[in-house]
Amino acid sequence: VTHGLEAVGSIRENMMSNDTLTVYAPASSGNLSVGFDALGLALSPMDGSLLGDCVSIMPGRPDDWMLCIDGPFAHALPEDQELNIVITSCRAFEKAARARGAEVHPLNITLDKRLPVGSGLGSSASSIVATLVALNHYFRRPLDRPALLRLMAEMEGSISGEVHLDNIAPSLLGGLRLCLPGSARQYGLPWPGHWQSVVAWPGSRLDTKAARETLPARYDRKTVVAHGAQFALFVHQLHQGEAAAAAGCLVDFLAEPYRRSLLPGFKEARVELARLGALATGISGSGPTIFCIVDDSRVATATAQWLRENDLQNEKGFVHVCRADLAGARIV
Repeated sequence: VTHGLEAVGSIRENMMSNDTLTVYAPASSGNLSVGFDALGLALSPMDGSLLGDCVSIMPGRPDDWMLCIDGPFAHALPEDQELNIVITSCRAFEKAARARGAEVHPLNITLDKRLPVGSGLGSSASSIVATLVALNHYFRRPLDRPALLRLMAEMEGSISGEVHLDNIAPSLLGGLRLCLPGSARQYGLPWPGHWQSVVAWPGSRLDTKAARETLPARYDRKTVVAHGAQFALFVHQLHQGEAAAAAGCLVDFLAEPYRRSLLPGFKEARVELARLGALATGISGSGPTIFCIVDDSRVATATAQWLRENDLQNEKGFVHVCRADLAGARIV
């Protein structure tokens, strides 16, 4: 594999149009409790499996963009390809690249949908990132990084209703990303190497817009001040290398008090996971996936087992013990 936007741009300058190109974009956990709409972490399962979508550009030059959908969660997507964010991204890329003088033509695209829709794991962001990185590389990078990020943010905003990069940036660039809502500005933050994130998707769907509707239109001053102070302290402790203190900052004052009612058993799970040794437990993105941060492999095994036995609602659900994916989107 070759990782990151810079590395993607360095591969085989002379790639021919009849080559097949596949790009993988990892899943991500947005918010991380303390960083509502502004923090996101790319996830890499410890067992080496791919937790994220893959987009392949196939040989051939059809008259129009053609999409084939495969993978374990293909059934959750609309049959009409014009309603799929991959095709929307293809058409947006074609317009943006041509505006910069690039010659772009329709292609055959295959989406290997490996992330569940409405899971809180950055499913739409993964599809968008994989698609646009693949197209940008295939057509010899007509869009620079800022332009590519802006286009990705626009595509994500067309789904969620707001422009934010807390799933886009980590899926593209890897690691923990601090993202400024409403813009394409983002920054990498240090992530303790010994931390593991155990994520559990129960097998159900929770629409991002529906989850946002549970939040109040206004917050009181004390809540906002407490949130800002906790967020700032978390970033400070990461830079100081104080992992335990940073983990203690992973508290959600803004979204979790209203969203936890959408996740049956969440409060009980937090108590039990803390008893098992988890440093922090929260809602991944808008949910229903929950995550817990651990710093011990034995604790990771115990929390994963507890979540498999108590949080999963059906055979579709899964639990993964993950490290931070530091590579981001890459050709595979």
